[in-house]
Amino acid sequence: MKTKHWLLVSFLVGSSLAAVAQRADGVYHIACMVQMNDAGDGKKIAECTTHPRQNAEVGIGGKVSFDVTTTHELMDEEGAPEVTDLNLVLDGQPLPGTHPVVENQTDERLPAGASDSEEKNQDQDWVVTFRLTFPVTRDLSSTKGKESWAKLLGGLGKERKEVPVSIGLINGPPLPSTYKVEFVRLGGTRLTIFLLVAIVLGIGFLVVAFKTGALRDKEPPPLDASGKEIAITPEDRVFSLSRMQIAVWTLLVVYAYLFIFLITGEYNTEIPRTILAILGISAGTYATAAAVDKEKERGTGAKGTTVTKTEGMFPDLLSTNGGASLHRVQFGLWSIVLMIVFAVTVYDTLAMPDFHASLLALMGISSATYAGMKIPETKA
Repeated sequence: MKTKHWLLVSFLVGSSLAAVAQRADGVYHIACMVQMNDAGDGKKIAECTTHPRQNAEVGIGGKVSFDVTTTHELMDEEGAPEVTDLNLVLDGQPLPGTHPVVENQTDERLPAGASDSEEKNQDQDWVVTFRLTFPVTRDLSSTKGKESWAKLLGGLGKERKEVPVSIGLINGPPLPSTYKVEFVRLGGTRLTIFLLVAIVLGIGFLVVAFKTGALRDKEPPPLDASGKEIAITPEDRVFSLSRMQIAVWTLLVVYAYLFIFLITGEYNTEIPRTILAILGISAGTYATAAAVDKEKERGTGAKGTTVTKTEGMFPDLLSTNGGASLHRVQFGLWSIVLMIVFAVTVYDTLAMPDFHASLLALMGISSATYAGMKIPETKA
Protein backbone atom coordinates (compact mmCIF):
# COMPACT_ATOMS: atom_id res chain seq x y z
CA MET A 1 0.00 0.00 0.00
CA LYS A 2 1.32 3.42 -0.91
CA THR A 3 2.51 5.77 1.80
CA LYS A 4 -0.29 8.27 1.19
CA HIS A 5 -2.84 5.48 1.61
CA TRP A 6 -1.32 4.53 4.96
CA LEU A 7 -1.47 8.15 6.03
CA LEU A 8 -5.15 8.38 5.03
CA VAL A 9 -6.03 5.19 6.90
CA SER A 10 -4.12 6.37 9.98
CA PHE A 11 -5.94 9.70 9.88
CA LEU A 12 -9.38 8.06 9.63
CA VAL A 13 -8.63 5.60 12.44
CA GLY A 14 -7.25 8.37 14.63
CA SER A 15 -10.30 10.55 13.98
CA SER A 16 -12.65 7.70 14.88
CA LEU A 17 -10.83 7.01 18.14
CA ALA A 18 -10.83 10.69 19.04
CA ALA A 19 -14.59 10.88 18.38
CA VAL A 20 -15.17 7.93 20.69
CA ALA A 21 -12.93 9.45 23.34
CA GLN A 22 -14.93 12.68 23.26
CA ARG A 23 -18.04 10.90 24.48
CA ALA A 24 -18.65 12.31 27.93
CA ASP A 25 -20.81 9.33 28.94
CA GLY A 26 -17.69 7.16 28.95
CA VAL A 27 -15.79 9.48 31.25
CA TYR A 28 -18.25 11.08 33.67
CA HIS A 29 -21.14 9.76 35.74
CA ILE A 30 -23.91 11.71 37.47
CA ALA A 31 -23.96 10.67 41.12
CA CYS A 32 -26.91 12.81 42.19
CA MET A 33 -28.70 16.11 41.89
CA VAL A 34 -27.90 18.83 44.39
CA GLN A 35 -30.87 20.68 45.85
CA MET A 36 -31.16 23.51 48.32
CA ASN A 37 -33.40 22.50 51.20
CA ASP A 38 -34.53 24.33 54.33
CA ALA A 39 -32.14 24.01 57.25
CA GLY A 40 -34.11 26.14 59.69
CA ASP A 41 -33.66 29.77 60.77
CA GLY A 42 -34.13 30.85 57.17
CA LYS A 43 -30.98 29.09 56.01
CA LYS A 44 -30.53 26.70 53.11
CA ILE A 45 -28.35 23.63 52.89
CA ALA A 46 -27.15 21.83 49.76
CA GLU A 47 -28.19 18.18 49.74
CA CYS A 48 -27.10 15.52 47.28
CA THR A 49 -30.12 13.37 46.53
CA THR A 50 -30.96 10.64 44.07
CA HIS A 51 -34.66 11.42 44.61
CA PRO A 52 -35.26 15.11 43.85
CA ARG A 53 -38.27 16.77 45.36
CA GLN A 54 -41.34 16.82 43.15
CA ASN A 55 -41.45 20.62 43.25
CA ALA A 56 -37.90 21.14 42.02
CA GLU A 57 -38.09 24.18 39.72
CA VAL A 58 -35.74 25.90 37.32
CA GLY A 59 -36.10 28.77 34.86
CA ILE A 60 -34.03 31.14 32.79
CA GLY A 61 -31.56 32.80 35.14
CA GLY A 62 -31.68 29.87 37.57
CA LYS A 63 -29.14 27.19 38.38
CA VAL A 64 -28.95 23.40 38.34
CA SER A 65 -26.34 21.48 40.34
CA PHE A 66 -24.99 17.92 40.14
CA ASP A 67 -22.35 15.77 41.78
CA VAL A 68 -20.38 14.17 38.94
CA THR A 69 -17.81 11.40 39.39
CA THR A 70 -14.92 10.14 37.29
CA THR A 71 -11.42 8.74 37.83
CA HIS A 72 -7.97 10.13 37.18
CA GLU A 73 -7.37 7.31 34.72
CA LEU A 74 -10.39 8.26 32.62
CA MET A 75 -9.62 11.98 32.81
CA ASP A 76 -6.04 11.38 31.66
CA GLU A 77 -7.06 9.43 28.57
CA GLU A 78 -6.13 11.14 25.31
CA GLY A 79 -9.05 13.17 23.96
CA ALA A 80 -11.08 12.98 27.19
CA PRO A 81 -13.21 16.14 27.62
CA GLU A 82 -12.64 18.47 30.52
CA VAL A 83 -15.39 18.64 33.10
CA THR A 84 -15.88 22.32 32.22
CA ASP A 85 -16.68 21.29 28.62
CA LEU A 86 -19.99 19.86 29.80
CA ASN A 87 -23.26 21.71 29.14
CA LEU A 88 -26.69 21.53 30.70
CA VAL A 89 -29.23 19.39 28.84
CA LEU A 90 -32.93 20.18 29.39
CA ASP A 91 -35.71 18.18 27.75
CA GLY A 92 -33.09 16.46 25.60
CA GLN A 93 -31.76 19.80 24.28
CA PRO A 94 -28.08 20.64 24.94
CA LEU A 95 -27.81 24.33 25.80
CA PRO A 96 -24.66 26.04 24.49
CA GLY A 97 -22.93 28.36 26.92
CA THR A 98 -24.23 26.67 30.08
CA HIS A 99 -20.77 25.53 31.18
CA PRO A 100 -20.51 24.68 34.88
CA VAL A 101 -18.85 26.38 37.78
CA VAL A 102 -16.85 23.83 39.81
CA GLU A 103 -18.00 24.46 43.37
CA ASN A 104 -15.64 21.91 44.93
CA GLN A 105 -13.70 18.75 44.17
CA THR A 106 -13.01 15.71 46.34
CA ASP A 107 -10.61 12.82 45.65
CA GLU A 108 -11.00 9.35 47.14
CA ARG A 109 -8.44 6.61 46.71
CA LEU A 110 -9.69 3.54 44.86
CA PRO A 111 -8.18 0.25 46.10
CA ALA A 112 -5.75 -1.34 43.67
CA GLY A 113 -7.51 -3.68 41.26
CA ALA A 114 -10.96 -2.55 42.34
CA SER A 115 -11.96 -1.68 38.79
CA ASP A 116 -10.81 -4.99 37.29
CA SER A 117 -10.42 -8.23 39.26
CA GLU A 118 -7.78 -9.48 36.81
CA GLU A 119 -5.49 -6.51 37.39
CA LYS A 120 -4.69 -6.80 41.08
CA ASN A 121 -1.26 -5.31 40.62
CA GLN A 122 -2.33 -2.11 38.86
CA ASP A 123 -1.53 1.24 40.44
CA GLN A 124 -4.13 2.71 42.73
CA ASP A 125 -6.54 5.08 41.02
CA TRP A 126 -8.53 7.95 42.47
CA VAL A 127 -12.25 8.63 42.26
CA VAL A 128 -12.87 12.33 41.65
CA THR A 129 -16.20 13.95 42.56
CA PHE A 130 -17.00 17.37 41.18
CA ARG A 131 -19.85 19.51 42.43
CA LEU A 132 -20.96 21.39 39.34
CA THR A 133 -23.41 24.28 39.13
CA PHE A 134 -24.83 25.03 35.69
CA PRO A 135 -26.34 28.48 35.03
CA VAL A 136 -29.51 28.41 32.92
CA THR A 137 -28.50 31.12 30.44
CA ARG A 138 -29.53 31.57 26.82
CA ASP A 139 -26.78 31.73 24.21
CA LEU A 140 -28.37 32.42 20.82
CA SER A 141 -25.11 33.20 19.02
CA SER A 142 -25.07 29.81 17.29
CA THR A 143 -27.57 27.89 15.18
CA LYS A 144 -27.49 25.07 17.73
CA GLY A 145 -28.39 27.45 20.53
CA LYS A 146 -31.32 28.92 18.60
CA GLU A 147 -32.65 25.47 17.71
CA SER A 148 -32.31 24.09 21.25
CA TRP A 149 -34.02 27.04 22.91
CA ALA A 150 -36.78 27.15 20.29
CA LYS A 151 -37.61 23.50 21.03
CA LEU A 152 -37.34 23.95 24.80
CA LEU A 153 -39.55 27.04 24.90
CA GLY A 154 -41.97 25.84 22.25
CA GLY A 155 -45.54 25.20 23.27
CA LEU A 156 -47.77 28.25 23.39
CA GLY A 157 -49.53 28.46 26.74
CA LYS A 158 -47.32 25.86 28.44
CA GLU A 159 -45.80 28.10 31.07
CA ARG A 160 -44.62 25.21 33.27
CA LYS A 161 -43.68 21.71 32.24
CA GLU A 162 -41.73 18.83 33.72
CA VAL A 163 -38.60 18.07 31.72
CA PRO A 164 -35.74 15.56 32.06
CA VAL A 165 -32.47 17.16 33.07
CA SER A 166 -28.93 15.94 32.42
CA ILE A 167 -25.52 17.14 31.25
CA GLY A 168 -23.28 16.31 28.30
CA LEU A 169 -21.30 17.65 25.38
CA ILE A 170 -22.98 19.81 22.72
CA ASN A 171 -22.46 17.22 20.00
CA GLY A 172 -22.64 14.14 22.18
CA PRO A 173 -25.31 12.18 24.02
CA PRO A 174 -26.29 13.34 27.51
CA LEU A 175 -25.13 11.38 30.51
CA PRO A 176 -27.63 8.76 31.71
CA SER A 177 -30.03 10.47 34.09
CA THR A 178 -33.44 9.81 35.61
CA TYR A 179 -33.79 13.29 37.12
CA LYS A 180 -36.54 15.74 36.21
CA VAL A 181 -37.30 19.35 37.07
CA GLU A 182 -40.23 21.63 36.46
CA PHE A 183 -39.14 24.20 33.90
CA VAL A 184 -40.86 27.55 34.51
CA ARG A 185 -41.12 29.35 31.20
CA LEU A 186 -42.90 32.49 32.40
CA GLY A 187 -43.95 33.78 35.74
CA GLY A 188 -42.86 35.67 38.78
CA THR A 189 -42.25 39.32 39.47
CA ARG A 190 -40.68 40.06 36.08
CA LEU A 191 -43.82 39.08 34.20
CA THR A 192 -45.90 41.31 36.49
CA ILE A 193 -43.53 44.22 35.84
CA PHE A 194 -43.83 43.70 32.08
CA LEU A 195 -47.62 43.67 32.25
CA LEU A 196 -47.64 46.93 34.21
CA VAL A 197 -45.23 48.58 31.76
CA ALA A 198 -47.26 47.27 28.81
CA ILE A 199 -50.45 48.73 30.25
CA VAL A 200 -48.82 52.13 30.78
CA LEU A 201 -47.40 52.18 27.24
CA GLY A 202 -50.72 51.02 25.81
CA ILE A 203 -52.63 53.78 27.57
CA GLY A 204 -50.07 56.31 26.36
CA PHE A 205 -50.48 55.07 22.78
CA LEU A 206 -54.26 55.37 22.95
CA VAL A 207 -54.02 58.89 24.36
CA VAL A 208 -51.71 59.94 21.53
CA ALA A 209 -53.97 58.24 18.96
CA PHE A 210 -57.31 59.70 20.09
CA LYS A 211 -56.42 62.94 21.83
CA THR A 212 -53.79 64.38 19.46
CA GLY A 213 -53.22 64.70 15.74
CA ALA A 214 -49.93 62.75 15.74
CA LEU A 215 -51.46 59.70 14.01
CA ARG A 216 -53.84 61.59 11.74
CA ASP A 217 -53.66 63.03 8.23
CA LYS A 218 -52.25 66.52 7.75
CA GLU A 219 -54.14 67.41 4.59
CA PRO A 220 -55.86 70.85 4.42
CA PRO A 221 -59.31 71.29 6.01
CA PRO A 222 -62.33 71.54 3.70
CA LEU A 223 -63.90 74.79 2.57
CA ASP A 224 -67.43 76.00 3.12
CA ALA A 225 -69.71 77.52 0.41
CA SER A 226 -68.04 80.89 0.80
CA GLY A 227 -64.55 79.45 0.36
CA LYS A 228 -63.53 79.71 4.01
CA GLU A 229 -61.78 76.88 5.84
CA ILE A 230 -63.95 74.75 8.08
CA ALA A 231 -62.10 74.50 11.37
CA ILE A 232 -61.19 70.91 12.31
CA THR A 233 -59.26 70.27 15.48
CA PRO A 234 -56.28 67.87 15.25
CA GLU A 235 -58.09 65.11 17.10
CA ASP A 236 -61.03 65.35 14.68
CA ARG A 237 -58.96 64.62 11.58
CA VAL A 238 -59.10 61.20 9.92
CA PHE A 239 -56.56 58.60 11.01
CA SER A 240 -53.53 58.07 8.77
CA LEU A 241 -52.85 54.45 7.78
CA SER A 242 -49.12 55.00 7.23
CA ARG A 243 -48.67 56.86 10.52
CA MET A 244 -50.64 54.22 12.39
CA GLN A 245 -48.58 51.41 10.85
CA ILE A 246 -45.18 52.79 11.83
CA ALA A 247 -46.44 53.67 15.31
CA VAL A 248 -47.82 50.17 15.97
CA TRP A 249 -44.70 48.44 14.62
CA THR A 250 -42.50 50.62 16.81
CA LEU A 251 -44.65 49.86 19.84
CA LEU A 252 -44.56 46.10 19.11
CA VAL A 253 -40.76 46.06 18.84
CA VAL A 254 -40.48 48.01 22.11
CA TYR A 255 -42.90 45.55 23.76
CA ALA A 256 -40.89 42.59 22.42
CA TYR A 257 -37.57 43.99 23.66
CA LEU A 258 -38.94 44.72 27.14
CA PHE A 259 -40.68 41.33 27.31
CA ILE A 260 -37.52 39.42 26.41
CA PHE A 261 -35.36 41.55 28.73
CA LEU A 262 -37.64 41.31 31.75
CA ILE A 263 -38.27 37.57 31.35
CA THR A 264 -34.74 36.45 30.43
CA GLY A 265 -32.53 39.27 31.69
CA GLU A 266 -30.97 39.63 28.21
CA TYR A 267 -30.36 43.28 27.39
CA ASN A 268 -28.35 42.52 24.23
CA THR A 269 -31.36 40.95 22.55
CA GLU A 270 -30.75 40.31 18.87
CA ILE A 271 -33.05 42.32 16.63
CA PRO A 272 -33.07 40.49 13.28
CA ARG A 273 -32.34 42.48 10.16
CA THR A 274 -35.75 41.65 8.78
CA ILE A 275 -37.39 43.48 11.69
CA LEU A 276 -35.23 46.50 10.95
CA ALA A 277 -36.28 46.17 7.31
CA ILE A 278 -39.96 46.18 8.32
CA LEU A 279 -39.42 49.35 10.36
CA GLY A 280 -37.60 50.82 7.37
CA ILE A 281 -40.46 49.94 5.01
CA SER A 282 -42.95 51.46 7.44
CA ALA A 283 -40.85 54.62 7.76
CA GLY A 284 -40.53 54.85 3.98
CA THR A 285 -44.26 54.45 3.52
CA TYR A 286 -44.93 57.14 6.10
CA ALA A 287 -42.44 59.54 4.48
CA THR A 288 -43.92 58.95 1.03
CA ALA A 289 -47.50 59.42 2.27
CA ALA A 290 -46.48 62.61 4.09
CA ALA A 291 -44.90 63.94 0.90
CA VAL A 292 -48.06 63.13 -1.06
CA ASP A 293 -50.19 64.95 1.51
CA LYS A 294 -47.89 67.96 1.32
CA GLU A 295 -48.25 68.17 -2.44
CA LYS A 296 -52.03 68.03 -2.36
CA GLU A 297 -52.57 71.74 -2.33
CA ARG A 298 -56.17 72.93 -2.11
CA GLY A 299 -57.53 73.85 -5.48
CA THR A 300 -54.83 72.15 -7.59
CA GLY A 301 -56.16 70.02 -10.42
CA ALA A 302 -59.71 68.85 -10.68
CA LYS A 303 -59.61 67.18 -7.29
CA GLY A 304 -58.43 69.40 -4.54
CA THR A 305 -58.07 66.88 -1.73
CA THR A 306 -59.11 67.92 1.75
CA VAL A 307 -59.76 66.10 4.99
CA THR A 308 -63.11 65.74 6.63
CA LYS A 309 -63.86 64.84 10.22
CA THR A 310 -63.05 61.36 11.43
CA GLU A 311 -65.69 58.64 11.20
CA GLY A 312 -63.81 56.28 13.51
CA MET A 313 -60.43 54.57 13.40
CA PHE A 314 -61.23 51.59 11.17
CA PRO A 315 -63.43 53.45 8.64
CA ASP A 316 -60.70 56.09 8.38
CA LEU A 317 -57.91 53.55 7.86
CA LEU A 318 -59.65 51.26 5.37
CA SER A 319 -61.84 53.55 3.29
CA THR A 320 -62.06 56.82 1.39
CA ASN A 321 -65.05 58.93 0.44
CA GLY A 322 -65.96 56.30 -2.14
CA GLY A 323 -66.21 53.52 0.43
CA ALA A 324 -63.85 50.66 1.24
CA SER A 325 -60.56 51.00 -0.62
CA LEU A 326 -58.96 47.78 -1.92
CA HIS A 327 -55.37 48.99 -1.66
CA ARG A 328 -55.96 50.19 1.92
CA VAL A 329 -57.66 46.94 2.95
CA GLN A 330 -54.85 44.87 1.40
CA PHE A 331 -52.12 46.97 3.02
CA GLY A 332 -53.87 46.99 6.40
CA LEU A 333 -54.66 43.26 6.46
CA TRP A 334 -51.13 42.27 5.48
CA SER A 335 -49.70 44.49 8.21
CA ILE A 336 -52.05 42.97 10.80
CA VAL A 337 -51.09 39.41 9.79
CA LEU A 338 -47.38 40.10 10.17
CA MET A 339 -47.97 41.85 13.50
CA ILE A 340 -49.88 38.85 14.85
CA VAL A 341 -47.16 36.44 13.70
CA PHE A 342 -44.53 38.70 15.29
CA ALA A 343 -46.31 38.91 18.65
CA VAL A 344 -47.09 35.17 18.85
CA THR A 345 -43.51 34.21 17.93
CA VAL A 346 -42.01 36.50 20.56
CA TYR A 347 -44.32 35.07 23.21
CA ASP A 348 -43.68 31.48 22.14
CA THR A 349 -39.89 31.59 21.72
CA LEU A 350 -38.80 34.64 23.75
CA ALA A 351 -37.00 35.86 20.63
CA MET A 352 -37.88 38.14 17.75
CA PRO A 353 -38.73 36.30 14.51
CA ASP A 354 -36.55 36.45 11.43
CA PHE A 355 -39.00 36.78 8.54
CA HIS A 356 -38.22 35.34 5.12
CA ALA A 357 -37.12 37.77 2.42
CA SER A 358 -40.19 36.94 0.31
CA LEU A 359 -42.47 38.16 3.11
CA LEU A 360 -40.58 41.44 3.23
CA ALA A 361 -40.91 41.74 -0.55
CA LEU A 362 -44.66 41.23 -0.28
CA MET A 363 -44.89 43.87 2.42
CA GLY A 364 -42.82 46.23 0.28
CA ILE A 365 -45.18 45.70 -2.67
CA SER A 366 -48.20 46.40 -0.44
CA SER A 367 -46.58 49.58 0.87
CA ALA A 368 -45.64 50.79 -2.60
CA THR A 369 -49.17 50.12 -3.87
CA TYR A 370 -50.68 52.05 -0.98
CA ALA A 371 -48.33 55.00 -1.49
CA GLY A 372 -49.01 55.05 -5.24
CA MET A 373 -52.77 54.83 -4.91
CA LYS A 374 -52.80 57.55 -2.27
CA ILE A 375 -51.97 60.17 -4.93
CA PRO A 376 -55.36 60.13 -6.69
CA GLU A 377 -57.56 59.20 -3.71
CA THR A 378 -59.84 61.75 -2.07
CA LYS A 379 -61.23 61.98 1.43
CA ALA A 380 -64.01 64.49 0.90
